[in-house]
Amino acid sequence: MEVKEVSVYIHVKGYMRARVTHLDVENRVLGKIIHRGRGNMLEITGVQGGIEIRLKNPTEINLGESKILVHSLELLHPILNKVLKTGESTVTWVGRKYDGIYLGFKKPQIEKLEHIAKMTYGITPMEHLEKPEFEHS
Repeated sequence: MEVKEVSVYIHVKGYMRARVTHLDVENRVLGKIIHRGRGNMLEITGVQGGIEIRLKNPTEINLGESKILVHSLELLHPILNKVLKTGESTVTWVGRKYDGIYLGFKKPQIEKLEHIAKMTYGITPMEHLEKPEFEHS
């Protein structure tokens, strides 16, 4: 399945409650494929123009009047090839969020994301996040 119209956001550690640097990919149809609480470590490969996420198990979804059996997702966005070049692959966490999915990459991809955020937006990760204080009863 090819999802062409997605918004991709880099969430840098320490900003907008991000505990680690990750990517948000927003398109509501993605929630029909990756269900809340059912994220997985999935294989992701760089393809021309984006990335492909291979699902562990095919998922049947209703799209309009049609039923589609989804084996993988092809997400096309220019920033995605800056994280994984065409043909490069990794296994990473893919989870569901309200309006799409998030990708929690490993260290090499996180470093690329943080470099992109620094060069494009002048944002660097916050190294020391304050831990929330809990009240004892």
